[in-house]
Amino acid sequence: MIELRTPRLTLRPWIDEDEPAMAAINRDPEVGRFLNRPVEEAVVEGFFAMIADHWATHGFGPWAVEYEGRFVGFAGLAHLPPFLADAGPGPELGWRLDPAVWGRGLATEAAVAARDDAFGRLALGELISIIHPENARSQRVATKLGMRLCRQIHNPVLDRDVEVWHAHPLR
Repeated sequence: MIELRTPRLTLRPWIDEDEPAMAAINRDPEVGRFLNRPVEEAVVEGFFAMIADHWATHGFGPWAVEYEGRFVGFAGLAHLPPFLADAGPGPELGWRLDPAVWGRGLATEAAVAARDDAFGRLALGELISIIHPENARSQRVATKLGMRLCRQIHNPVLDRDVEVWHAHPLR
């Protein structure tokens, strides 16, 4: 499997040592405020296996992100859960980083690398991102990626509307 490199980051395959750090990120209440489903312990505990299964099944998925030699979260693609099927066929471009590194432009840097890989190597014609309407940080990242807010859909798990952002390859 390949790695993606940016000036400050390495996007790489997941390793077993990433699991506890990702679980800690997923348990952080500030991170959980804007996720597409409640942060329940069973979801946190199953997250690592879900990522590995996505890569094995589809040949792509969220990349583990390293900054200054340590794991700080993920950025990359995943197919949407069935309860978000109204958003479209996907896949979704998502990012989730440790709050300790927020505010440094790392989410944008990682998401750009994942986006470019999706449109380049994977030759995808469209990406979407599902963003909580109050998540100004992710809205800024999506805007910097060249994504546009297209519509809102109902998320039945949260019982609220969420935003669907779209990106297409530069032509």
